[in-house]
Amino acid sequence: MKVILLENITSLGVRGDIKDVSDGYASNFLLPQKKALIASLKNVVTLQAKDKSIDQAIETQKADYQKIKNTLNKQSISFFGKVSAQQHLFQGIQPANIVRAIKDRFNLDIQEKWLVKHDLLKEVGRHKVELNLPSNEKIYFFVNIQPEENKQ
Repeated sequence: MKVILLENITSLGVRGDIKDVSDGYASNFLLPQKKALIASLKNVVTLQAKDKSIDQAIETQKADYQKIKNTLNKQSISFFGKVSAQQHLFQGIQPANIVRAIKDRFNLDIQEKWLVKHDLLKEVGRHKVELNLPSNEKIYFFVNIQPEENKQ
């Protein structure tokens, strides 16, 4: 029986391969556990179309990550807030604030979990923030925190 593998199977093949297997192996193991489909013309065409759409989605994602990298790398984002006499913010800058500021200023959609080791920022000054993209590229940008009275 000819089947299309839906996942990698050791000693048989990789996802997308069309393999000729025994009827018992197919009907008792591969098909019930949804590790393979019968290699009909319809299933082959459907799987190829699905793979093509997945490849297109991956390319779109790569382009989005490249846009984030090109736009945000080594940029600065400023925040203003009320500070104490010791130059500590009364209300710290949270990752959600940074994500929102990036969306507003650069029109980029990033996720909080991409920020590396980011704690609440409460000190006035320039802070280096690292961003680990899902494409395993690391970039950094700066968060400038200034007292509210300096805002112009």
